[in-house]
Amino acid sequence: MERPTPAPGASGIAVLPELPLQELECFSVLVHQLHFGRTALRLGVSQGRVSQLIKRLEGRVGAPVFRRTSRRVELTELGRALAEQVVPAFDRLREGYDAARAGAATARPLRLGFQCAVYEPVARVIASLPEGTTQLVELPWADPFSHLARGEVDLAIVLAPCREPGLEVLLEFSRQPVYVAVSAARRLGGAHGVSAEELAGLPLVEPRGPAPEYWREVNAPRRTPSGRELSYSTGAATIQAGLSMVAGTRQGLLLCERSAAYVQRPDVRFLPVPELEFSTLEVVQREGRTHRLTGEFVGLLAGHVD
Repeated sequence: MERPTPAPGASGIAVLPELPLQELECFSVLVHQLHFGRTALRLGVSQGRVSQLIKRLEGRVGAPVFRRTSRRVELTELGRALAEQVVPAFDRLREGYDAARAGAATARPLRLGFQCAVYEPVARVIASLPEGTTQLVELPWADPFSHLARGEVDLAIVLAPCREPGLEVLLEFSRQPVYVAVSAARRLGGAHGVSAEELAGLPLVEPRGPAPEYWREVNAPRRTPSGRELSYSTGAATIQAGLSMVAGTRQGLLLCERSAAYVQRPDVRFLPVPELEFSTLEVVQREGRTHRLTGEFVGLLAGHVD
């Protein structure tokens, strides 16, 4: 039997069927993760977009490739057969693309992502490196890992913890007490700061974005160590937006001591919360994606931090 040939295009040349590359890439990542939320984070899209891409792929294929329940995601028999062909192919494509980007990295600056502020030890290290060899990229308060996962920065200095697949922590540093930002007009706290009881009565602003839940539990805790329940009435994508909410309302916002020093403003007070666990920062990179300056930068930073 003769194999059917693609229909000719306007030029008379046979046109290859279009490959749904977005859907196949999403499928490949979901095969590895078996979790819609983690897949969304790795791809830098919403969880709804992942569902949309997989439904579109299943429509093109003509049958389900994943079986979904409330507790797990697993491949169907057709999905396993498709994965055997598609996943290795996309892994090779990704390796080739990453190798090309790594080669180009030797000629470009170290792209350094940071949350909220470039802390003093980091600024000193940057100043000690040759001019033009680093490029700063501000990361959203509520999205510490997506830029790194997408390869848009080489290193990220973010609030701990990081437990993301494919990312590795190179250095943990800067253990700091936690403060609460409140309106300057509000009477709150005593000589030693804000107690857990006072904090529990204060509606708080939480990070709004794709940050993972384990990260939120540390940086926007639901309870104090003594068991007092904390409540969050609204969210903000950036600390600056959150502070604007705080300035004109009876809400509060939790942030680390050095961030509080960096974002000082006359309409907001910053008060220590001694009963909360200290925060820490981490330097994180993608596994297998090391810029030529990474080792030097992390080594210098380790010598400057507390």
